[in-house]
Amino acid sequence: ETYPASGATRLTLGDGEFDLATGRLGRLGSLEVDGPRLELWRAPTDNDRSDSSGSYELADPRLTFGTGVPGPSSEARWRQAGLDRLTHRVRSVKVGSGSLTVVVRTSAAQSFDSVDTTYCWTEGADGDLGLRVDIVPSAGWAITWPRVGIRIDLPASVTNAEWYGTGPFESYPDSRRAALVGRFSSLVDDLGAVYSMPQETGHRSDLRELELGTFDGEGGIVIQARPDTAGRRPGFTASRHTPQELDRAAHPHELPASEAVHLYIDAAQHGLGSRACGLDVLPEHQLWPSARTLELTIRSR
Repeated sequence: ETYPASGATRLTLGDGEFDLATGRLGRLGSLEVDGPRLELWRAPTDNDRSDSSGSYELADPRLTFGTGVPGPSSEARWRQAGLDRLTHRVRSVKVGSGSLTVVVRTSAAQSFDSVDTTYCWTEGADGDLGLRVDIVPSAGWAITWPRVGIRIDLPASVTNAEWYGTGPFESYPDSRRAALVGRFSSLVDDLGAVYSMPQETGHRSDLRELELGTFDGEGGIVIQARPDTAGRRPGFTASRHTPQELDRAAHPHELPASEAVHLYIDAAQHGLGSRACGLDVLPEHQLWPSARTLELTIRSR
């Protein structure tokens, strides 16, 4: 542990180096990183964009003979609330003995509602970093969220993923029972599907451990995830484009050149449903705002 001198802008805990102005991790071992920061947006899927069948968010299907009620798409409701345009304001950065606590308030562009996120970093053995993330929304939220989790940016040189969780293919709240639980590996570029219109893809549920590394094995990040007090495990997505970049592109060739790998550790995701050609997301798979916690151990490889 290295305490910052008066007026210092950086802090070292274990293998991590932090920017004290933002409270974010800037380096882990030999790997340049940037994060974490809260993310609530996902690139809308075809189902998110559709309003061809009744909404289950506005009416319980069990009370409407399974039809829901006419209503806007999930994407329209999310975008109207400004969930695709978040602003983050650091409220406090406190350095303790072997610890760093950062509190950030996040607001959506078209909403008076906010989310307070507390990041508690602790220095562990052998350079490991413990990270507890407490995510607490204000009381006024009246829509579902696409996702709730954190984003960490990694260098573009990261190419390989190995994980212990569901796989080998993607899974979401309403499809996770079709996935296997085990140890899997993949190239980062193969984690998601390529759609004619870019959209959310590649989420893996029930994460226990994740390792992302470079092709030559000279750098990487290892994350161990523990369940929350309700027994819920997080999931992850690793992509060369952010949800905002995917959202702005009508076709894959319109995506910008990738400059990083964007890692998302999600406490939860909204279900996918099948509203483009069938039913909306069932109530038990909808993501309504509530307090969430992530418990992680992070180390360099």
